[in-house]
Amino acid sequence: MTWTRSALGVLALGTSALLLTGCGASGDGGGGGNGGGANDGTGEITGSIEIAWWGGDARNEKTNAVIDMFVEANEGVEANGQSADFQAYFDRLNVQAASQSLPCAVQLQGRQLNDYTSRDLLLPLDPMIESGAIDVSDIPEAVVDAGRGEDGNLYFLPYGAAYDAVGINTTLAEQAGVELPEEGYTWDDFVTFLEDAAAGLPEGTRAIDSNGGRPNFFIGWTQANGKTLFSEDGKLGFSQDDLVEYWTMWEDLREAGVTETAERTAEEPSGPDQGYFANGQLMSDTIPGNALTPVTAVLEGKGEGHEVTTIAYPSGPEGSGNALYPSGFAIPASCDNVPTAAAFVDFFTNDMEAGLVFASDNGAATNTAVLEAQLADPELSETKKHELELFQEIVANDPPTIVFPPGYQATFEAAFRQAYEQIAFGNQSVEEAAAAFIEQANAGLGG
Repeated sequence: MTWTRSALGVLALGTSALLLTGCGASGDGGGGGNGGGANDGTGEITGSIEIAWWGGDARNEKTNAVIDMFVEANEGVEANGQSADFQAYFDRLNVQAASQSLPCAVQLQGRQLNDYTSRDLLLPLDPMIESGAIDVSDIPEAVVDAGRGEDGNLYFLPYGAAYDAVGINTTLAEQAGVELPEEGYTWDDFVTFLEDAAAGLPEGTRAIDSNGGRPNFFIGWTQANGKTLFSEDGKLGFSQDDLVEYWTMWEDLREAGVTETAERTAEEPSGPDQGYFANGQLMSDTIPGNALTPVTAVLEGKGEGHEVTTIAYPSGPEGSGNALYPSGFAIPASCDNVPTAAAFVDFFTNDMEAGLVFASDNGAATNTAVLEAQLADPELSETKKHELELFQEIVANDPPTIVFPPGYQATFEAAFRQAYEQIAFGNQSVEEAAAAFIEQANAGLGG
């Protein structure tokens, strides 16, 4: 048994990068090649596959270790790994998709999924679940459903579920004389919490960033308040009035000095462990749920005694505002070794030892037994334990499933930020920016 790695690491690969050979380009997803088999994942687990994911050095090391375990458990299997940082990964994936040379196991999220399903590039995993090649019996239904495309078929199996959280610097909150919001708090409660804190915060700190342009918070607001994010045709489902209401909320907070200034927000370093919240300059901010650990490490390194925690997003009339953003592996239609690819997807997601090695590096483990085993580990840090327990709390509240239409990543996120910046810098009214964004987004979504 051999297995080799493509040490691409975090190389910046553009769309002009060399095409990397995947699992063949038969286009039928079935027999022949390395192991043959049908699209239900049954057949001999043997031969070679390529596996692609995004991540830095730490995640690469863990993923490589899991692949080693898979190869060791399956005699006759070889695996080649391809990794890159997030943007370079999708640049390369798009080149491979165009040439029908996608690796047999490709990592995806829901936000990019339908860019590929709309071109019939992926195999539905439902037949593989029905055949027993892939097991979902220990994964919550709401988590599994986050891997479904616009047609309702499952196209990637979530192995790690990320979520957004409200980070709170409890040291600053105490200095400001405010209590943390209680479970089930609403957006109105959150606004009041921020306004009350603003008056008592130390000089040089703010209650929160100027977050009107953060799609994460807007998605949470729409879900909690019963707004439709996307319509069935893949266009925007919310109205201009909805967006005006949301942006007005943030503008009122910014103009009252509750948030950071527009100028400071525009200059903020990227990355949750580099921004103002991680440097003790904000009492609160939206951060990825798994960012609590690195943010805590940054603040501890500064030695100023700041403590932080995370809580779920505000709720509303429709319940939880927390959506899940799982990552998982998909199998392209061009794969010529579906049985081995299906076996790998199942192994990465469900194998207990593999789960303990990967240690929820890319969102909380979706397999309930694996997650419980991690939580029972006496060496698990308190911050990581909190991240995983908050995931359990969010899942227990039946989080909404969002089907992101084709074009979302390229069309929605950057345009949303830019539109709010036009408001915050006084270049457009809220109404003008909302109308312009809706027109621009609808032109690029769903196609």
